[in-house]
Amino acid sequence: MRLLTSALLAASAIAAQGAIPAGYYSSLDGKSGADLESAVKALAAGHTRITYGAKTWQAFLQTDTRQVAGKTIWWDMYSNNFVPTDDHDELNIEHSVANSWFGGKSGAPDAYADLFHLNPSDQNANNRKSNYPPGRVDNASIFDNGLFRIGPCADGQGGGAVNAFEPADEYKGDFARAYFYLLTAYPDAVWNEDGDKKAYVCEFTGGKMHLAPWAATLLLEWNTLDPVDSKELSRQEAIQTLQKNRNPFIDYPELAKYIWGDLKGTAFSLSQTTPAAAADRPAAPAFGTGRMTGVNTYSARWWDAVTLPVTKPGDELWISTGDGAYQQYGSGIDIPAAGTAPLKVRAYSISHTGGKAMRSSTATMTLTPCDPTLTDCSAGTWSRVTDASGISTEGRYILVSASGRHVMSVNGGSSAVTAFMESAGFPDYDGDKISQIPLDAAIVRFIPASEGYFTIGISDIHDSLKGYWLSSAEKKMRINAEEGSEGDISFENGNFIFDFAEGQGTLQFNKTQPRFLNYTTNQTPVRLYRLEPGSLSGVEAPAEDVTPVSVCGRNVTAPAGSRIFRLDGRTASGRDLEAGLYIVVTPRGKSVKILIH
Repeated sequence: MRLLTSALLAASAIAAQGAIPAGYYSSLDGKSGADLESAVKALAAGHTRITYGAKTWQAFLQTDTRQVAGKTIWWDMYSNNFVPTDDHDELNIEHSVANSWFGGKSGAPDAYADLFHLNPSDQNANNRKSNYPPGRVDNASIFDNGLFRIGPCADGQGGGAVNAFEPADEYKGDFARAYFYLLTAYPDAVWNEDGDKKAYVCEFTGGKMHLAPWAATLLLEWNTLDPVDSKELSRQEAIQTLQKNRNPFIDYPELAKYIWGDLKGTAFSLSQTTPAAAADRPAAPAFGTGRMTGVNTYSARWWDAVTLPVTKPGDELWISTGDGAYQQYGSGIDIPAAGTAPLKVRAYSISHTGGKAMRSSTATMTLTPCDPTLTDCSAGTWSRVTDASGISTEGRYILVSASGRHVMSVNGGSSAVTAFMESAGFPDYDGDKISQIPLDAAIVRFIPASEGYFTIGISDIHDSLKGYWLSSAEKKMRINAEEGSEGDISFENGNFIFDFAEGQGTLQFNKTQPRFLNYTTNQTPVRLYRLEPGSLSGVEAPAEDVTPVSVCGRNVTAPAGSRIFRLDGRTASGRDLEAGLYIVVTPRGKSVKILIH
């Protein structure tokens, strides 16, 4: 087996927990029903509002960070992305309770800015979440990043919504207690009863909002399934410092039963209810080889049969390969020799404490077949190029988002209206140079076309040519095996600009739906990195002519030996062509239709 780079082990540091201020909850004691709900509401009244926006991010630095692999990163409950706190360019301030349900900033400004239901979140997950309610999702057909799932509601879920979101088990309680808090703290907000902004978890009787029975059942289940842990208690203390109030459903998770559960109508008693103590899950297993690509996510190359080492932080270790069932292991798992497809290995641990079985987060290793006789560009050293002097036709390049955290993939994606190039994931850095690129990264080369213009060839990490960039219009870019679009190259503020001909935009990065695409509007710039000569052996320019078919004005560029035909069968030179349709036949026998305007 050939595994590259040693994996770093993740560790999180949790701030010390404080104590509930004396007498803070005395107003709840002995109350039940509407009186209890009113008392909970009163606890939130008059808290300090943190101005939504820049000050929210300042607050998140105290409430939602953790230490992983020696770096301080944002604690994102929506993805396993590894995003250091030096910026938040690709994250959103997400409302776990959709702000469109209660009128947003204008309908309830205090609720809109309340930290108890705000979280730093991956923009892609946030965008896909929309204003869907929480719920059980049987088929995550809309979105599934291994932590956060979105898809059609399971039977009995949704309150009329077609789709729902389902967080990972380790965060279900966090979301439930945020919902309990917001619905009791702001019952008088402008909660929407119908339309596309309907508050799906609510019912309305007598002009008042109530938590719908299906939602109460679901959230109570999540409240029990995922007990309060150190993360949540530490966040509670930090928010109290900032907002001067607490979420009572974190300090007393049983309180929810007195309002919506089997203790409804019973008087709440402080003396008979124990405040929450941290019930921490065991750490996720760690894979002893490979590279860390995100929180609890790893990748590695493999070819021969091998034993994959896996740590066992808890009492039990459970591992699944492919889509197979989980089985218990002592440590590590035997992996057979590589086939043709990648293999996913998932693992979690279980600890038995206080009569409860606590399950860890799931760690995932993606194993990609790698014939050791093939060129492997992923292990080279890449230096940033900031001006045209760094461009050569012999060089190998990668494209990275301006944040430095997304490498353009060799894989294309599509939707109903566009095609695009996906993000391959995050690179590893050694100072200002990239020392490891994702396995799906696109290796880029610049091929001269018309005078002053280039086409761009796309290869995989084994330096095997897959095709060329082809743009048919703005926001429509894909790989084509024979034909490429021409464009010119420039740099602005050190960022790379490839300007597609005929006003079809420039290559940019869309951070809200991570993708590389040609835009005429301002998105996120991209950076160019070149493979340093000598940092990797075996990377040679292919002997074959890699010139694609391309058109610039009335001129056609094609591989040497190609023939260009008019529709009447006559050949054409390829320069100063008349308007019309032509056929280019390449030396490999491929036919490409081109239209000259």
